[in-house]
Amino acid sequence: MNSLFQNQLKMMPEGPAAEFWNDRRMPYVETRRACQSRVCYKAHSHPTFSIGAVDSGQSVFSSFFAQPRRIEAGALVVIPAHVEHACNPLPNGEWSYQMMHFDASWIAQLFSELSGDLSAFQSEFVPCIAPQVIQNIDLYHSFSALNRVLFDPEIPIGLKEQAVVEVLTEIFLPEFEFKLLKKSAYFNQHIARLGRCLNDSARLWSLQDLSQEFGISRYAIIRLCKNNFGLTPHAYQINQKVNQARQMLKHGVSVLQAAHDLGFADQSHFHHVFKMHAGISPKQYQQQCFLRG
Repeated sequence: MNSLFQNQLKMMPEGPAAEFWNDRRMPYVETRRACQSRVCYKAHSHPTFSIGAVDSGQSVFSSFFAQPRRIEAGALVVIPAHVEHACNPLPNGEWSYQMMHFDASWIAQLFSELSGDLSAFQSEFVPCIAPQVIQNIDLYHSFSALNRVLFDPEIPIGLKEQAVVEVLTEIFLPEFEFKLLKKSAYFNQHIARLGRCLNDSARLWSLQDLSQEFGISRYAIIRLCKNNFGLTPHAYQINQKVNQARQMLKHGVSVLQAAHDLGFADQSHFHHVFKMHAGISPKQYQQQCFLRG
């Protein structure tokens, strides 16, 4: 990375609390930073490859696919696509953090340019790679500098794109441990079709409906979902609706229309569910994340 750009990184000012950045000219990345947050999240997953950093305070990172771990200032958490997880502050505590979400296909292509191996990323619904906590203060500072570049309105979009590619390829991806998750053999023949059913926003499948559709017990359906998605069938479907809502809101669909199209009982219910998963109300998310550029 050239010295001029390194100097620009060092000069970036700290930004205000609780904000998002994205731009339609760089649709593969969305980033967030929050200061002194007490917000707690339900277990959830994203279709994106995500990297988080702890700025201050402490949090507990938990996932069906990893042991719970307390993380503190300077820690980075790598969360591959579809990995169920939650990061919440300690009881009566608060923490400040940053989170970047990258389009999984875009990251896969970038990684293939380094190694030529896409096998770790080839999954439509089921997570392939284990999450990872990294304690490396140099990586933390590089991540924070990159985030400040993205948030700075004075930096041209071309330089922002260059920064993302350089920092990921030169600093981050070589340090990540791409440990493949062990695939469960339990009723594995059903998982692709089950994923397609649960991702159908037109309906909310009940356990009984799924049991009849696949010809296996309701318990087997629950276990199949937990083993592969880390969530129960109902929780997984709600999580997917929230992920779909994020995209709709970013592209200008009204909160009321999104709630209706995704089958929520009313706007109040949509507001409650969205905030439990995203840590912010649908209206606030749309105001912060409506695509720039």
